[in-house]
Amino acid sequence: MTDQGTPEQEGGLLEKIADTALDDDYYVVRAGPYEQSREFNTVLTGLVLAVFALLVAIAAIQTRTDRPATERERETLINDVDSRKTLLAGRQATADRLREQVEELTSSVVGIDSSFEELRLISGDRAARGPGIRVRTSSGPTPEGVISDRDLQTLVNGFWYAGAEAVSVNGKRIGPLTSIRTAGGVIKINYQPIGEPFEILVLGDPEALEDRFSQTAVGRDWEQRRNGAGVRFDVTRSDDLTVKAAPKDRLTILHAEATKGDDS
Repeated sequence: MTDQGTPEQEGGLLEKIADTALDDDYYVVRAGPYEQSREFNTVLTGLVLAVFALLVAIAAIQTRTDRPATERERETLINDVDSRKTLLAGRQATADRLREQVEELTSSVVGIDSSFEELRLISGDRAARGPGIRVRTSSGPTPEGVISDRDLQTLVNGFWYAGAEAVSVNGKRIGPLTSIRTAGGVIKINYQPIGEPFEILVLGDPEALEDRFSQTAVGRDWEQRRNGAGVRFDVTRSDDLTVKAAPKDRLTILHAEATKGDDS
């Protein structure tokens, strides 16, 4: 028979066996492939961050270096704009002074020449009143029916050809220096925007204006656009129409001079 140990001795023996079941080398942490990969990623991340920090520093230095040049260019542009504004204001003041002198001389003349008054009327320097036709037009629903600045130019020229003596579009007098053009998608007359519907006042013999205009190529073209593209084009006769004078700044002549002798 073998001697059986006490419960306390058996428990101590089992604990000892459990504690020494694994070799001591098992508890030593060795760097496997996963650990090596993690160390490589850590080094790579640090390198990327260092390069990024270097790029940020270079960009900051470059921005600081370029800032004085940019500020100088901005100051140069501001000074150029200010000088041009000053020049324009000086020319405007000169034009206003000359206009006042002309008005004073004109008012002092006894019995003004009728041809001079006619020239003022033709040039748009004076408001005009008399019989004529009123035209209301607006774009149609199709792309072919959209009215452009060129369409208005052609329309006004057609009325001049038909014998118009004075013309205004949406209350703006059309003179020899008047511009009709599109800027920023908006039609402008002398840089002032206008919108649809367009109202054109044409002074002259109402019957003759309407008949002559309908016989021109411009008149036939607008008639076709009204029938085919849905463009609105209404003409009514009137015995009393008034068109304003053209803006004074559009009638100022600073450089052109009249020639002497033969007018041909």
